[in-house]
Amino acid sequence: MTATQGRLRPALTDELRSLLDALPFPTALLGAGDEVLHVNAAMRARHGRFDPAMLAGAHVAGTPFGRCVVLLPPAANPQMQRLASLGFMLAGVCHEVSNPLAAIHSMVQILQSRRGVTPETLEKGLGSIAGNIVRVLAITRKLGDFSRVTGDAPGPQPVDVAVREALAVLRHNRWGGAVSVDYQGLPDALTRARPGELQQVLFNVLLNAAQAMDGAGRIEVQTERAPGGGIRVTLRDSGPGIALEHLERIFEPFFTTKAPGEGTGLGLAISYEIVHELGGSMRAFNLAEGGACVELTLPGATQA
Repeated sequence: MTATQGRLRPALTDELRSLLDALPFPTALLGAGDEVLHVNAAMRARHGRFDPAMLAGAHVAGTPFGRCVVLLPPAANPQMQRLASLGFMLAGVCHEVSNPLAAIHSMVQILQSRRGVTPETLEKGLGSIAGNIVRVLAITRKLGDFSRVTGDAPGPQPVDVAVREALAVLRHNRWGGAVSVDYQGLPDALTRARPGELQQVLFNVLLNAAQAMDGAGRIEVQTERAPGGGIRVTLRDSGPGIALEHLERIFEPFFTTKAPGEGTGLGLAISYEIVHELGGSMRAFNLAEGGACVELTLPGATQA
């Protein structure tokens, strides 16, 4: 739901290849045209090479480097799927945290090499160090929240409650206080999830919409029955829409079009992985009348 320019894809490094080779599951990294950029040691040992037919039933996730395909065991549980998703994101961490760490290192060297540093230079240097540390901490905090699996088993959760709780958090956020919200709920709609998971997904989408509208605009949220007994949650905003070149990358880890310091590029990626882990789907598109829309389709559940 953003409209400014994104960043170029980073180059495939030896460190990333080593990280992929350390994964215990057969893994392949595909480029924009589905060309094979790398297959890890487990893939080479079990299959020799990557075959496009393997995409059926595989766990696929976008990364800053391309599409990452993992062949999970048939009986892989949600915790294993979440760890596989976390592995995709960690591949991007290697690149993402290197820039702020390099900036911190350079600034420390400058301050250490100069005698009689002026108060202005010292203040600017310490501000730069603090800002870059905050960015690294934000990345690690989001990854930690996503990787943490609670002891609670998935169970029936009311979608209407999750939406209202996410909206309540948005109203207390600096981006959402002035945003107008229209919610058409479905009070008896249930889906299976762990406590707090759906709220996290919805808040990430709502916050992204509010930021795209620069804290002023309208968001329409609607919950309805989907074909096959599922639940559909649609979130529309009155913002500038999503640039066409960004639509296919909107759920990639670390892909962001926000200004520096305004986001880590993990919110929508984590939401996407959670929804798929719950057995649902998530897509983003532009509206003909203007603005953007994110649509969540979740499996329905019955109250035990």
